[in-house]
Amino acid sequence: MTHLQRVAQGRDINTDITTWALPEGAMARFGRGRVADMAFAPNGNSLAVGSCLGVWLYDVSTLTPLYLFDTERGMVSALAYSPNGVFIATGNWDGDIKVWEVNSQRCIAKMKREGQFDMASQLVFSPDGRCLASSGGRYDAIYVWHPETGEQVANFTVDESLQPRHRPPHIPLSFSHDGRLLAGATPENTFSVWHLESCERIACVAGHRDYVSVLLFSPCGQFLTSADGTGVLHEWDVNTLTAKEPRACFSVMPTDATSVPALAYLTDSTLIAAGKSENTVTVWDVKHSNKLRVLRSELEPGGRERLFRFSSSGAQLALVWKDEIQVWDIGEPFPRKNTIREHTPVYGAVAFSPDGNTLASGSWGTGIRLWDVARLALQKTFEEESAIRSLDFSACGNKLASGSYDTAVRIWDIRKVDTPLAEFAEDGKSAWRVAFSPKGDTLFCANSAGHLYVWDGGQNRTAFPVRTKHITSLSVSPDGKQVAIAYFDGPAELWDVESRHLITELSLVGVRERAKYKGDTRAIQQCLRWLEKDVERSPIQLKGPIVFSPCGSVIAGGLFREIRLWDATTYEICMAIRLPQGCQRPEALTFSPCGRYLVSGASWQGSAKMSIRLWDVATGENVATFWSHPTDVQDMAFSPDGTLLASASFDGTLLLWDMKPYL
Repeated sequence: MTHLQRVAQGRDINTDITTWALPEGAMARFGRGRVADMAFAPNGNSLAVGSCLGVWLYDVSTLTPLYLFDTERGMVSALAYSPNGVFIATGNWDGDIKVWEVNSQRCIAKMKREGQFDMASQLVFSPDGRCLASSGGRYDAIYVWHPETGEQVANFTVDESLQPRHRPPHIPLSFSHDGRLLAGATPENTFSVWHLESCERIACVAGHRDYVSVLLFSPCGQFLTSADGTGVLHEWDVNTLTAKEPRACFSVMPTDATSVPALAYLTDSTLIAAGKSENTVTVWDVKHSNKLRVLRSELEPGGRERLFRFSSSGAQLALVWKDEIQVWDIGEPFPRKNTIREHTPVYGAVAFSPDGNTLASGSWGTGIRLWDVARLALQKTFEEESAIRSLDFSACGNKLASGSYDTAVRIWDIRKVDTPLAEFAEDGKSAWRVAFSPKGDTLFCANSAGHLYVWDGGQNRTAFPVRTKHITSLSVSPDGKQVAIAYFDGPAELWDVESRHLITELSLVGVRERAKYKGDTRAIQQCLRWLEKDVERSPIQLKGPIVFSPCGSVIAGGLFREIRLWDATTYEICMAIRLPQGCQRPEALTFSPCGRYLVSGASWQGSAKMSIRLWDVATGENVATFWSHPTDVQDMAFSPDGTLLASASFDGTLLLWDMKPYL
């Protein structure tokens, strides 16, 4: 059920949002989750934000978080206020639809889109609040329910002649003012209009050159405005939509917008639109092409915003950019920007400093952040536009290396945030992985082209003669003499650092000795049956991470459905831990500092929460399981003393776990 974090007046209020709705075993959370949708309350006093974590409700005047709810699954993809502001409807990536009472955060109705993992794209209430419509991740169906009972009222499907070539990023919906008509985007850059009572499609309208991204009926019911992904607007006379080839009343290509616009009607029925170009957001009167407001923002030129939302009166505008939500009161003569922060898109990497006092996190497009572990507070941010996929501190702790999905590796002096200490790139090669040698400042870097380099801290950069295949992970032995490499396709390898020679390939063939299997009994039996039936089957692919144990005696690798352990001296397989349903893909692996335990973090495979599992290296026993993020665990790191575990997720949050009871 819901996680109530603020309560009625006169009762205690937990204002430490780092502890709101934490999973069992977690101590704190950094970040509030990647934003998918927003909606102003009809009175404009609050803003609901749908994120991967759940629904945040903010007070617009102070931008203070009021509540966090719908966290059982999270992954909220769409939300909408009822016209009277009493209810909020939410939909998630799995196609679950819920209706919540705002004041109590009580769920009063649950519905389900019938397609498997049919993500809710948009939710919209009818003007009288008696119907709730939902579009999905595909054009296949639009459902209409009674919001308080969950009873299905209507179901509109797309003809086979309009089957889409690809899924759009968003499928908009709009009710007419009298609630009799429902408009929805359909394939091939069209939109359709259905009569709600008869469920008959009365029009299918073409005219856009890009997917239809916004639909809005006028308050008078006479007009329907459509916008596409390039910012083109068309207004249509509803009475002529049934014509064989309806034509737009007028078309507008805003010169001040290069983005998907937002649309709203003011109280005097003036149609307004908002769009971004370069570093300004412009609000204009559509019919008269008059600029109403030019909002100077800190958005970088050439960047793309992720979301615009007007309030129902058109007096307020919310904009998502990177990790912040900008809220503008455009009804004021000189509007000012207020900001909600910490809605990070994705956290892709995490690392503790050698002294354990600092936690570094790398995100996708919002830079690298250093956190004070004791105070749970942000220290500083290194500005970096790329998507960080790998981080590592040098042994002395004064350098931090970052690998990303762009073409560069950067080394930062943690005392200076202005520019990197060093940077090198390889044209057209990306997905860099980085790892410092545990001794000294030697840095190992690998990229998607299969190139492995060694940087000595100066200007020298030498290359390993490794195979030119996509390197997915690398790890340096504790003595700095060996480096293990995992490829996207092909056997893992162990290299000698000094001679640059290949030592051996780490076997990925199926293990036939029953005694070497640990983990899930059912998965073990299934694997053994599979091996008996297909002796010559291809080796299992090592698509997950690879990592040395702290003492250097064991190498662990993440295979599909398995965690494999090799002896780092004999290179023989010493254990194969078969993974249970729901965590077959170990996206992240890390050893505890003592080396006795190994932790695996799962990627999403249908479960509500991803598992983080603690394994005993000697016995293969699953010592503890934490049900953590609602989607992929991208990376994990232990504090040097082993008391904390940090996990970074695709959901845009970091979790700190208390490991003292287990280690």
